[in-house]
Amino acid sequence: MSRDRDTAAAIVREAKALIDERGEAALRVTEIAERCGVSPSVLYHHFRDREDIISAVREAEFVARIEADAKVIGGLAVSTDNAAEIMSLIVDDMSDPRNEERRRYRHERMQALVAARLDPALQSRLVAAQEQLSSVIIGAITDAQTAGLLDPALDPTAIAFLFEVIPLGTALATVYGDQLPSEQAWTDLLTRVVTALMPPG
Repeated sequence: MSRDRDTAAAIVREAKALIDERGEAALRVTEIAERCGVSPSVLYHHFRDREDIISAVREAEFVARIEADAKVIGGLAVSTDNAAEIMSLIVDDMSDPRNEERRRYRHERMQALVAARLDPALQSRLVAAQEQLSSVIIGAITDAQTAGLLDPALDPTAIAFLFEVIPLGTALATVYGDQLPSEQAWTDLLTRVVTALMPPG
């Protein structure tokens, strides 16, 4: 069974590499098989067709970053002692529109969402992955409310959604051109937004 999983993972890895190199339209099952050192029939043992392989790539991209983010967020010890670290994570790491690695991740995540529109099975898998991340974020927010960092009167699910929407929306930086705000202006605005979520007084 482990060998089957390894083969499927290799197929997804090589398919992603090919998509990254030449785009989805140029993806060929025979080339994936060749790069994996297996016959095309082995690919069809693991995946229904080319579209199923592409869906698996999109799912893997979506899930990989979600798991990494969940680990970082879940690992934070929420207290007033590390409020600056938490602010940096939200403002700098997650929401910086100029961060190339995060931008690539945002695009991959959007590609997965677009692919899921026409693939109900993929959509249900993405929902499950997102629920995993959301529960970690909501838990961290609840901890922050208990520690006095965030206003306990605010709904933690609404705050979690806001913290997801802002970074995803910064993918627009790709097309914003000269209208993209300066790094300082963006940081100032986000800091003000996050500060507004703190307890009054």
